[in-house]
Amino acid sequence: MSLLRVAIVGCGFISDSHISAWRNIGADVIAVCDRDISLAKFKAKRRGVARWYGDVFEMVKNERLDAVSICTPANVRLSVIEPIVERGIHVVIEKPFAMSVDEAKKMVELKDRYRVKLTVVHNWLFSHIMKRTLKQLQGGFVGDLASIEISMLHTRDDPMAADSQHWCHRITAGRFGENLPHPLYIIRTILGDVEVRHIEGSKLGDYPWMPIDELRVLLKDRKERMATIYISFNAPRPETTLSIIGNKGYLQANLSNNILIKKRYREIKIAPVILDNLKTMTDVTFSFLCIASAILTGSYRGMHTEFMKKFAHSIINNTDPPVSAEEALKVVELHSKISSLIHIKYFKSTTEEG
Repeated sequence: MSLLRVAIVGCGFISDSHISAWRNIGADVIAVCDRDISLAKFKAKRRGVARWYGDVFEMVKNERLDAVSICTPANVRLSVIEPIVERGIHVVIEKPFAMSVDEAKKMVELKDRYRVKLTVVHNWLFSHIMKRTLKQLQGGFVGDLASIEISMLHTRDDPMAADSQHWCHRITAGRFGENLPHPLYIIRTILGDVEVRHIEGSKLGDYPWMPIDELRVLLKDRKERMATIYISFNAPRPETTLSIIGNKGYLQANLSNNILIKKRYREIKIAPVILDNLKTMTDVTFSFLCIASAILTGSYRGMHTEFMKKFAHSIINNTDPPVSAEEALKVVELHSKISSLIHIKYFKSTTEEG
């Protein structure tokens, strides 16, 4: 890993996660770049990176790079990627992959044309709790799968939602457009192809730049198995949870607290309920011990690090990246459909009035 020479493009908040992840696996972060060169210089100085740039073309011309992390806003990534991949440099892109299907297709074409590896950070899939959850699912714990429920809670002072000037409010469906890729790639990992059946939104808060701040989405796969997404910006704390329900059991995963609870059938009688509660407490304790042990032993250093470790392995050993560009395109296609429906139903009239 130490042979990999890496640069970061886009020096906002998420770039810190990429710098730390690359360094955690032993890669050398040698440069950062942002069109606001003062921000690039600040990031370089603060994180101990040797060089900084205000222009991607200049950076790839002057530096010998193996990989670049793209952490820019999604609506400018296509223009950033081409000068990088045409020099044979591999690319990891922070989600969302792109804000339109056409842009995503062009990036896949660029990847194929220049024969580089291009991957997208679907980071929740590489979290400690998600790996435990998927292992239970694949092991048949729930039996025949019936449905999935994902809940993403945010407070009213969520940094992106509360900032009217944040770039997320300038994309289709606003903050929801930025947020939706996470539940969508989780759903696709479990169910595969799904179709949008219904969306419903409401407004409880008072930010005028957010026409809705509550959202529910219903999707179904070819077998009529349902997946629901609930996103709120009126919750008492940020928290993401996943429920996977089958005919033999169901899994409740708190992705924020790293807790996995496994449930089977029980009668609603005093003794079975008491035993069920004891089993739940055991699951919570076991979850705590699992994540604590993984962190203390260094076997787990965060989902971005786990993701980057797999991407670096794919570069060094010429294997498939952790998330293929083609799968990322499928997520963008689904994301684009939902975002367009949200925009037409809730945002369009507000935009026209403005």
